[in-house]
Amino acid sequence: MKIGKIVLVTILLGIVCMPVLAVSEKSDLDRPVEEMWKEKCEHGILQFSCDECRFELGTVKLLPDLIAGKGKPGLVATGKAGSRKVSESRAFTGEVKLSEGRTVHVAAPLPGLVRKVFVDIGSTVAEGAPLFELDCQDVAESKGDYLKKTAARDLAKASAEREATLFEKKISARVEVQEAQARLAAAEIEAANARGRLLRLGIPRAEIESLDPKIPDTMSGFLTVRAPQGGVVLERQISVGRRVEPGKDLILLSDLSEVWVWADLRENDLPSIFGRVNGGGGYTAEVRSPAGGKPYRGTLDVLSGTMNEQTRTVKARIVVPNPEGHLRPGMFVNVRVFLPGGGSAVAVPKAAVLADEGRTFVFVHKEGDYWVRRPVTLGRRLGDMVEVRSGLKPGQTIITDGSFLLKSDVLRRKMGAGCAD
Repeated sequence: MKIGKIVLVTILLGIVCMPVLAVSEKSDLDRPVEEMWKEKCEHGILQFSCDECRFELGTVKLLPDLIAGKGKPGLVATGKAGSRKVSESRAFTGEVKLSEGRTVHVAAPLPGLVRKVFVDIGSTVAEGAPLFELDCQDVAESKGDYLKKTAARDLAKASAEREATLFEKKISARVEVQEAQARLAAAEIEAANARGRLLRLGIPRAEIESLDPKIPDTMSGFLTVRAPQGGVVLERQISVGRRVEPGKDLILLSDLSEVWVWADLRENDLPSIFGRVNGGGGYTAEVRSPAGGKPYRGTLDVLSGTMNEQTRTVKARIVVPNPEGHLRPGMFVNVRVFLPGGGSAVAVPKAAVLADEGRTFVFVHKEGDYWVRRPVTLGRRLGDMVEVRSGLKPGQTIITDGSFLLKSDVLRRKMGAGCAD
C-alpha cells in the first residue's frame, strides 16, 4: 500500500525517471533557500523548476489535488507552525491508591449469622444494591419494640382525644387533658425512636410499614446490608454460615472512576511546587503506566506534611479521573507535573518532522506548488506536538501529515532508484 502511494506521488509530481546525477557535496539542508532558488541546472533552467533536477535541492512540486482541504481528501495535509504556551515540567514516580473520599469499608451493624452473600470480588454494584443478608436476633427484637411503641402511641392518642371530648362537655378537668397530651407526646417520641432504629439498621420504610405480628415472615430477624455507594468490590471477608460481629470490615467497596496517585517528590523539587498545593488550586499532572497506554490527566493538590528520612522524598497526592477503570490500586506509574510560567515556543505536529542521516527537517512551502525541506532543531515534546527551537518561524506553512511520502520521493531520486525501482 505504501509503495503504491509513493508511485502515485512520483507520477503526480511530474518527476521523470533519469540516470543518477552527481549530488552536491554540500547538503541542501545546509544551503539557504534563496541561493538554491537562483541556481540553474544542466538543462539551462532554474533547478527548482526542473522536473529532473529539483530533487537535488530537496524540493518537490506538490499538485493541489494531493493536498487535503475542507471536506476534500488528500495524501498530505498542510498547516502553519504555531506559537503556543509551554510549561516547565518535573518527572516523578508514583503508585496508584484508592480515593479515600470514594471508598467505604462495610461492616455488620449487628451481630448475626450470614444467610446470603450477593457479591464477589470484582463485582460492580450500584448504590443501594444488596451486599449480604444476616439473621439477627436484635432485628427481630427491634421490630417487636417498634410495634409495641406504635401500639402505645395509638392508645395514648385515643386517650388524649377522649379527654379532649370530655373537657368540651365539661365532664373532665383541663389538667386531665394536659396529662393525656403529655403522655401522647412521650409515646410519639418513643415510637419515632424505635422507627429510627429500624431505619438505621437498613430496613426499608415499606418493610417497616408492613410489619404485622399476625404475619410471621414480617417479624423475622433477617437484615439485608446494602451498598452505601456505587463501586467495585475489592475485598470480601464474608461467607455463608459465618457468624459476624459489629466493627469488623467485611467488604471493601470503592468507586474507581477516580483514584489517587501518590508521587515521590525530591527535596530539591519542593520549592517549585509549594505555591499552589494544600488549597492553592494545584498543578496539572500527567500519569502514564510504564507498560504503555494512554496518559491520564490529573491535579496535584496536596503535599504530605512530613519527609521520608531515608529517601528524602515527600508524598504528593494527584487526583486522577479514571472513568474506564484501567488504573488499579497498587500500579506503579510515571508522573509528570507541569509548572506554570514556561513561556512560549514554536511547535509543530510530531508527524511533520522527519529525519535523514541524523538531521531533522520539515517540508516548508516556498511558492506556488513548490515545497522545500528545511532543517529544524527540536526541543521539548508537548503532547502530540514538538517544540522547534530553530529553523521555523510562527506562521510558516508546512506539511503537517504525509511528509514521509515526500521524503521517500526525494531520497529515492537522490539514490538513483529511477526506472529500476
